[in-house]
Amino acid sequence: MPYDTPEAAVAALTDPAAPYLIGVRHHAPSLAAAVPALLEAAAPDVLLVELPAELEEWLPWLAHEDTRAPVALAAAPASGASGPAFYPFADFSPELAAVRWAARRGTPVLACDLPLADRAWAPEEDEPVAGRGPSGAPRPAYAVGDRPGIAAALRSRLTGRPGDDLWDRLVEAPAPGSPPEALRRAALLTGWALRQEAVAAGGVPALDLRRERWMRACLARATAHGERAAVVVGAFHAPALSAPSGGDEASTAATPAKAPPWTTSLIPYTYALLDARSGYPAGIRDPEWQHLVLDAAGDPAALADALTGAAVRICAELRALGHPSGPADAREIVRLAGDLARLRDLPAAGRGELVEAVQTVLAQGEPYGRGRAVARAMEKALVGTRTGRPAPGAPRSGLAPAVEAELAALNLPGPADAAPGTTRDLRLDPLRSAPDRRRELLLRRLTVCSVPYAEPKPVTAAGGADALTSRWEARWTPATAAMLTVAGVRGVTPAQAAEGVLRERRRQERDEGGPTAAQILRGLEQAAECGLPALADERLAETAEILPDTATLPELLAGLALSDRLRAGHIPGLDATGERHQRAAAVAEA
Repeated sequence: MPYDTPEAAVAALTDPAAPYLIGVRHHAPSLAAAVPALLEAAAPDVLLVELPAELEEWLPWLAHEDTRAPVALAAAPASGASGPAFYPFADFSPELAAVRWAARRGTPVLACDLPLADRAWAPEEDEPVAGRGPSGAPRPAYAVGDRPGIAAALRSRLTGRPGDDLWDRLVEAPAPGSPPEALRRAALLTGWALRQEAVAAGGVPALDLRRERWMRACLARATAHGERAAVVVGAFHAPALSAPSGGDEASTAATPAKAPPWTTSLIPYTYALLDARSGYPAGIRDPEWQHLVLDAAGDPAALADALTGAAVRICAELRALGHPSGPADAREIVRLAGDLARLRDLPAAGRGELVEAVQTVLAQGEPYGRGRAVARAMEKALVGTRTGRPAPGAPRSGLAPAVEAELAALNLPGPADAAPGTTRDLRLDPLRSAPDRRRELLLRRLTVCSVPYAEPKPVTAAGGADALTSRWEARWTPATAAMLTVAGVRGVTPAQAAEGVLRERRRQERDEGGPTAAQILRGLEQAAECGLPALADERLAETAEILPDTATLPELLAGLALSDRLRAGHIPGLDATGERHQRAAAVAEA
């Protein structure tokens, strides 16, 4: 619904007769601290949060008192057609604060965003990938370009630091000392301004419009009997929810027909991954600092104490890196950050002022050398090392515990080794070492199951002979945990899951008129490498039957090389038994 002025927009968005809207950014510590007070004042009968419908069953576990943030809700299609979706939560996430409040009060919580199975998430052929994207979480709708508009005009007047976004300047920076309702109004105003910017730039994306229709339908259904609803939603979407629901939207909130199933899970997360520079979705700069802002709870004095502590830790980390830095430097950082806040008419210095002060006092104009050391010290002090975990009783798939136990038994990276920089280079000799053979089999099976854990690296043997060793780079990430849950539908052990994946692939090949020679060779090699003798024998029989009549010359040569490896016993997953040796020899002769 369009509004002529910002005042009119805020008045409509906070109308007592309308749903109680709390516009958020996914990680906003000042607003997260205010959310419980806002909901307490609103006293809703039902709470709606912007999460896909598939994740609703996990909300009680997300809010469980024994769940320790950061954690992430993860989802992935059982078909493996796209990557997992991640929805990470920290203590300073407003949605998590809202869900926890509802759990304490016994208020029902509904996930009101478009289901992940809806085909609207898939991009058109001529459009770039949007929405949750291949890496997962829904794209933020808060960043805008330099085009003229309401948001640009506000930014030009209010931003005192390069690179600041409108949310930081209008919501986070003025938050210390502000009442919760003032924060709520500032957040709604910011979302409205960014939406106006999108409209002026060509319109709100079709996916967002589809999501908002779904949200309105969910809201209408939740309040059909006069219930008072509170909605915690991205500030960009809030103006769309203040408009009345159209008559054609009553049928919108229905599960899409023939929707592909999605496997969901609640997994541990870390502040290192939550940091925006990690490359993972829905992150924020310097999570440990954001946690300090949450703990300050809007108190300017507490925030000043947090800044002092952060300055001291940065100086200590810099000393540990071999560069001189002492209490005088920490005092100067605090003084300069406070001066910058006063120049900008802010109630307290924030992250931006701290970063500028550290750069000025410690980096001393050196972009390299000492400057890089300062950047490392800031990362250690401001990103943090916190790791979360789901409540002990939270459901898990049967495969994940089995894999974790096997990883531990084989001394391979596991959930406790999820921090950045913990990639392990493995050099295995599976034909001569029993533990290395077990490691090789596990890594091959996880790879077949599309579990992002280990990546094979090329190994070259002398004289062009078969390489009898292998090299891998292994690392546990949140994507590993998410995809283990997906693969768990195929089996409860790595071998069972891998065989389930390969047999399903073989069935699909037959349904499509195959298998082709290339598919047979690929299936045979994978079955052998995964140590699946029954499936390998079936593929070997197909090879002998189909390859001689249908294979191209390169495929025949590849089949000959593979049969030679099988006969020589150079594939660790299989022993060259008499019958299998004869079949491989028959393939070579054919």
